[in-house]
Amino acid sequence: MAPDKKTAEFHFYKGNIDVLESLEDKSVDSMISYVKKEILQIFDVKNLSFLLGSGCSSFEDPKAKKEIGVPTMKPLAALLYASLDSKDKEILRDVIKIDVSLAPYNDNLENFLQVLFSFNFVFEAQKDQAQKIKVEDLINKTKKFILEYCINEKNAKRLEVIDLYKLFYKKLVYRNINLSKVNIFTTNYDLYSEKALDQLSILYSNGFSGNIERFFNPATFNYAYAEQMELSANKWSVIDNFVYLYKLHGSVNWVETEATGKMFSIQELQKPDPQMPASMIYPTPMKQASSFGSPYSDLFREFQKKLMQEKNILVTVGYSFSDEHVNNLIYQALTIPTFRVVVFQNPNLPSVKKLIELNDPRIWVIGGQIVSGKDIEKIHYFKYVVNDLLPDIRQEKIEQSIENVIKALIDKK
Repeated sequence: MAPDKKTAEFHFYKGNIDVLESLEDKSVDSMISYVKKEILQIFDVKNLSFLLGSGCSSFEDPKAKKEIGVPTMKPLAALLYASLDSKDKEILRDVIKIDVSLAPYNDNLENFLQVLFSFNFVFEAQKDQAQKIKVEDLINKTKKFILEYCINEKNAKRLEVIDLYKLFYKKLVYRNINLSKVNIFTTNYDLYSEKALDQLSILYSNGFSGNIERFFNPATFNYAYAEQMELSANKWSVIDNFVYLYKLHGSVNWVETEATGKMFSIQELQKPDPQMPASMIYPTPMKQASSFGSPYSDLFREFQKKLMQEKNILVTVGYSFSDEHVNNLIYQALTIPTFRVVVFQNPNLPSVKKLIELNDPRIWVIGGQIVSGKDIEKIHYFKYVVNDLLPDIRQEKIEQSIENVIKALIDKK
């Protein structure tokens, strides 16, 4: 039986030019090979950063045709609304006066939360305690729901998501030792990055210091781990396996607590507790302004500082460019001539189309799909990017060493 022929709707925009259209060989393998070579060059840039959005943790199972990680906003909204009881529905009907089965709430949990926080603010201003309590109960229920799905402990298949993150970090930590360490920025609240890094024994700085009790301390983003090479000469070398992790919207294991002698009141728990309120930025009407409060002001300042570095590339995966406070900093960075952004996303997404229409060759957009029989693989999904597009630096180094040895032997003849 002949194998299924692969076909592709594969796009690689540099500015508004799809460079794959100019290839003589437009076979799937040829296009993939071309993209991989271009991405390999990214790893040699002085400063490299990644921005991971919610799509990275959703992890769609193509066979089951469902997300096995943390659902993205649309399915998460549907699951929440299905869990609401008669009392909750009464509050929505009589107090909030919205229908969650209709747009813009039926496919976006952020819009739903925004309305809840708006009414909570109004009732607080009006000193209407009875109504405020009703809305707060629904807010807390929604918070707990999000927290439980981010922890995702009941889902055994979450281990597949962790394995994908592990492969992602394996491919990052073996960059040239003379280059800056990779910065990982994420808008996700889950702990997939931390679990993957721990299992790989890769050291990372996430802005917290301490051992038994870990509290936020942004100064740690300026620290690096090094090993002593020569005791007598006091010679040190920065270790290879180290990354900086910035959780821009907080984390499910961050809680606000009072602590004597600490400059910041945000504590990192070893294990998140669904009964404790997570310190996360929710999409309130003041979402953009809310990011100016600590620790978020420090995290966004670091994000801006890293983007403004010379010869810097930001790679976005699973990010839909729906957060204006994040987008604004990316747009500001584009005022620097040496800054580039590589976007793995559906080119037909309206927010991504706007980037393409800027016609800036420093903006790369890679996305599309490959069809093989009944199987469809999204090129811009985190799974495909990690497995098939990101280079394995260690393997590249081995292959280059073999090529050098062969070349040397030939030259001797």
